[in-house]
Formats: sequence, structure tokens, C-alpha cells
Amino acid sequence: MKQLCFILAFSFITQQTRSQNLEPKIIAYNTLVGGISGGIGAIINKKKDQKWHKAFAKGFVVGIGGGALVYSGKKINYLIGEKQNLSYGWVSRAVFSAGNSIIENAAANRDFWSQWHYDVAFVRLEFHTSDLSFSPRFMPSTFGGLLFMAIHSTSFDHRATLRSGTFTFYTDKIRYEPRLVGSTASNGFLFTDTLQSGKIFYDVYAHEMVHTFQFQEFSGINHFFDPLSGKLQEKHPFFKKINKWVYIDASYEAMLANYFIINQGPKGKLYCRNYLENEAEFLSVRRCACIP
Repeated sequence: MKQLCFILAFSFITQQTRSQNLEPKIIAYNTLVGGISGGIGAIINKKKDQKWHKAFAKGFVVGIGGGALVYSGKKINYLIGEKQNLSYGWVSRAVFSAGNSIIENAAANRDFWSQWHYDVAFVRLEFHTSDLSFSPRFMPSTFGGLLFMAIHSTSFDHRATLRSGTFTFYTDKIRYEPRLVGSTASNGFLFTDTLQSGKIFYDVYAHEMVHTFQFQEFSGINHFFDPLSGKLQEKHPFFKKINKWVYIDASYEAMLANYFIINQGPKGKLYCRNYLENEAEFLSVRRCACIP
């Protein structure tokens, strides 16, 4: 419990918390996503001699701790706009990935420190503490999202990509949503040519960075399919070989369902009531998605 309290306390050091209604909702959302996905996953992957309620309790508590770090990683992105420095994207992703790794470990019903990962573009870099091994894995859904943005772009900004650690594309107009100056469809960004410098550029970059994390925050769900994956690997050796190098990121589809179905997408006035947009805007520039 002391460890959990420490992790929760850490979530507030990135910026002094203001007493606004949206902040508690964001904290609750991130910790509960971690706790619930960790608890359900732990039940699915529980050991034969393990009682389901004990597995859920352990996964839920560990998942909440991971969710607090996920929240911290998202919130660090405000430094991109405040300091006008894209390099804070590397820092925010490191903290976010640590929290996300803990949630995944909880959902897989293993020790919270057993596996860590850091995502770069469509490659998932995994580190296993049991044998100190390292392995890169391809994420097909994330790759599809990056390909979608690349197709709609006219140029690739390698400097911004290296500075932030996140793929950055440009176009004269975002044709699938012309009213936007920045868009995220995966682990990368698509900006209009008019947005390349100044405070607005950094503020929008920080906002979109939070969106890239939202595409990954449901990764605990990926471990809901571990029993099925295990059976397939036993019956089909080829699948076992593929699984070593390919990571099925179902969390990407979960994010799309959450955004376009539960939150009803960005169309019209619904954009202002979209929680995910409000979270990204509040954590990056401390205001709601739509200014009255």
C-alpha cells in the first residue's frame, strides 16, 4: 500500500494541481482504466490454484498504480508548450510507458516489474527482467495508422521527429478533416504547413502527443487474449514464431471504439463534449477543448 501511495503522489509532481473540475475526472479515468483492465486481465490469466477475487484485487491495485503513472506521463506534455521544447516528448513517453508496462503486467497476472516496453513509431521495444533480454516487435495496427497519415501527407519532418521521438508529417490541408490544423491517427502527427513554429505550434504538439498516448492506454486489453494466443502457439509453431516478432495491438481498435462510438467523434458540437479531446487540451495547455 505504501508503494501505491508513493506512485499516486508522484502523479502530482509534474505541475501544481489546480482545483478544477476536470482534473479529478482525468485522474479517476486513468487510474480506473488501469485498475479495471488490470483486474479483468488478471482473472483471465489467473493461475489454476489462484482464486479469482484475489487475482482481481491484485491486478486492480497494481493497475491503479500503473494508471497513476500513465496520467503523470500525459501531464508532463504541458512542458512542451511551456518550455517550447519538443524534447520533453521523450520524457513524457518514458513515464507513460512505465505506467503502461505496469498495467500490462497486472493484466497478464505477473510481477509488475517483469516486463517493460517503450514504443517508437510502429515498433514496440520490450525488455524482460527475468533473463535481461531485449526484443523489438512490430505493431500492425499502429503501422496502419502511421501509413494512413503518411498517405495524406506531403512531407516528413525528420527534425521534429528526432526531437520529440514521434513521427511528424505535414500537408497543405488535412483532407479527411479540413477544419483541423493537427491530427493524430496513431503514434504520430499530421500538421498543416502553417503550423511549424511559435507558441501555438508547441501547444498543439503537446495536445496531439497526449492523443498518441490515448491510442496506447488500453494495452492491458491485449492480454485478455493471452489464453487464446497460447493455444494457437501450441497448435501452430508458425504462429509462435510470428508472435515473437509481431505484437497484436488490439488497444488501437479499443481507442477508436472509445473515441468514435462512446465519445461520438469530433463532428460538430460533440467535439466540445468529447472527454478525450478535453483531456488532451487540459493536460497540455490547462483549458477545455472549446473556450467559451
